[in-house]
Amino acid sequence: MNIRNRIILLIDFSEYSENLTDFAFTISEIINAKVVFAHQISGIAPGMADRETKDEIVKAELQEVYSKLLKLAKRRVYSEDSFYVSQKSILTILKELTSKDYFDWVFAGLKGTGVLKSLFIGSTILSIINKSDLLTMVVPARSQISVPEKLMVGVNPKYSMNKHQFGVVLDALRCQIKTLEFFTVLKVDADEEKAKNHLLGLQTEYEVHKPGIQLYKGNRAFDFLKDRVELTENSFLVLQQRSRSISDKLFRKFMINELVYGGQTPLTVLSK
Repeated sequence: MNIRNRIILLIDFSEYSENLTDFAFTISEIINAKVVFAHQISGIAPGMADRETKDEIVKAELQEVYSKLLKLAKRRVYSEDSFYVSQKSILTILKELTSKDYFDWVFAGLKGTGVLKSLFIGSTILSIINKSDLLTMVVPARSQISVPEKLMVGVNPKYSMNKHQFGVVLDALRCQIKTLEFFTVLKVDADEEKAKNHLLGLQTEYEVHKPGIQLYKGNRAFDFLKDRVELTENSFLVLQQRSRSISDKLFRKFMINELVYGGQTPLTVLSK
């Protein structure tokens, strides 16, 4: 059975929602994916309200949300199941949407707020990355995002890469990706020889894509990586769930603040 790609687009109606939506539909055309809009409503009602009043409040909110989603869609969806709105948590919504008929790509927008610097990318997206089994793409959508031409894949010999999900990404974007690069950022006490061998192994395994490899070490490792990203147009960052780049606060702050948000580089997180 052929499994179709599907983009689950998380919409919060922020000022970046339109850019995120346009980007999702652009990618959907490249990977031949169905787009589903997902939104969690608040359903907040006065504590003393009776059940009938509460139901009316939720009904009115649902109608308003569907109207906004249709406006965002701009006639680019053609079925009722392209919208999923619920009071349930985003993680529950994603679980309910899961289907053996689809390989899901979760798209979420990254907003640049003061909270960003201390809480990474917001509790909802962080929960998706840490607790779901879905491929997640975090998009800094404050401006229009170009389609990817290069994948910069952060790896470490201590953390295995989800090669199935990575293979799906490579295959879906095969006509778009021109360059593939694996890189490792070393801590001071890390085993450099082991890291080099790991990179060389991946270079051999994916030799059909002619990947480059880079090892960043020393006090200016982050600066060198940032320079590398800034010199590469239309690059996407790929990281592994539970890896140090996600779990380590210092690495996480750099990857998100400097590369993803500051450098306007979309981040794809492979699940474990």
